[in-house]
Amino acid sequence: MNKLIELTLALAIIGAALAFGGVQPLTYSLMEVVLFLAVLMLLLKQTWQGNIGLMLPAWPVLFALLCVLQLIPLPSRFIVTLSPTRQLAPGLAGLSDGKWIWATLSISPHDTELALVKFLAYLSAFLIAAHLFDSGKRRNALVRALIFLGCLEAAYGIIQYLAGWQKIFTYTKKFNLEEATGTYINPNHFAGLLELTLPFVLASGFYSFQVWSERRQDELNWRVPAERSSAGVRSVFYFYLTVIVVVAVTFSRSRGGILATAFSIVFIVLLAQVKAERKTWMLGFFLVSLCIVGYGLWIGLDPVLARFEHLREPGYLQLEGRIAIWKDASRLVRDHPLVGTGLGTFGTAFRRHQTVFVDGYVDHAHNDYFEIASDTGLLGAALLFLPILYLFFKMIMGFLNDTRRFRRSVTLGCIGSTLALLIHSATDFNLQIPANALIFAVVLGIGYKAACIELREQPEGEGRF
Repeated sequence: MNKLIELTLALAIIGAALAFGGVQPLTYSLMEVVLFLAVLMLLLKQTWQGNIGLMLPAWPVLFALLCVLQLIPLPSRFIVTLSPTRQLAPGLAGLSDGKWIWATLSISPHDTELALVKFLAYLSAFLIAAHLFDSGKRRNALVRALIFLGCLEAAYGIIQYLAGWQKIFTYTKKFNLEEATGTYINPNHFAGLLELTLPFVLASGFYSFQVWSERRQDELNWRVPAERSSAGVRSVFYFYLTVIVVVAVTFSRSRGGILATAFSIVFIVLLAQVKAERKTWMLGFFLVSLCIVGYGLWIGLDPVLARFEHLREPGYLQLEGRIAIWKDASRLVRDHPLVGTGLGTFGTAFRRHQTVFVDGYVDHAHNDYFEIASDTGLLGAALLFLPILYLFFKMIMGFLNDTRRFRRSVTLGCIGSTLALLIHSATDFNLQIPANALIFAVVLGIGYKAACIELREQPEGEGRF
């Protein structure tokens, strides 16, 4: 049963990413149904075994309850107390014919319902990932699925960029014709997918390096030389895949994605050096970096560098629009500071504060922090992001204290993936893309199981495998 559930989640991840990132209603609706059925299968399995135990922390449940509260009709005076600017809504504040006026905290309950169902689907993925991950097996289908998906998308994107074949299967792209986008429409979200999966490729290389290094130093020589050689070959293979994925991120020409990927790689390489304690690891990273730079120079980095050069042009940041949107979004947060305007309602709420692109519809803030804060208030943003930051530091401590090389390698991948998305979220909205949000939920679930549950329950003196 576990293998079936694991396969179901892996197929949901891959399917959502291949279907334009899961942004179409039919795609994310199917994704939600599949994830809810997978959770049902898990609960039925536990019921048959007579041992129901959900590895679910309190913070995502509290966030979901806050969103439910946004859908419950409340007295208008209570609504106005929590969000004073709602008093501007016609007929909301006060009484009407001596009767209370009832309204919801969400300005668009339908949008909030849709967004809440998505969040519950991501929460289901978190739950399944946390339940299924078992470092003792030294194999995990979800981690392999992430590596496979990242490498597949990277290869697809490189072919698009080099061959000028700007198609997504049979669909001919109409925008972003000079960038690698894989099966995504937006290159920033393509880069977001790669930055979420790349750390697991690099972490797998680190795991193989540990095996090779420790076997080489084994004084008892209880493993044959052929096994040491095999581990060394696997390490080189994963480093080669790392080069491919980084090149694909580069040719997405996503500035936020490139910077987030660079910070993530440097961070996890330096963190891994603490456990590797060998100069060979840093030498290998240096050689990988040379391959990336050399390959990029051979193909040509001018179009990529031109994207960064635009930042130096006078008035470019204002014309580009992100900063103006952030300023308007900050005023939206100030007007609804406590509980926001309702999960998934940014596009509707933003109209009242919109001073840029006034002839168009701005559906996202291009900053996940602003968007979550405007939708659910500072309370919702704190319930969502502060525990993620806590888990991030918990994973770092778990990596440093773990004695099992496979588990700490997976934890390293979760650390790099989480860091990359948290950085990129400051300039884009990857958490609003179903496939990327789903992958992030799975990453957090695996990291939570590895760093907060398994490590706590590990018997003293357990081996290094």
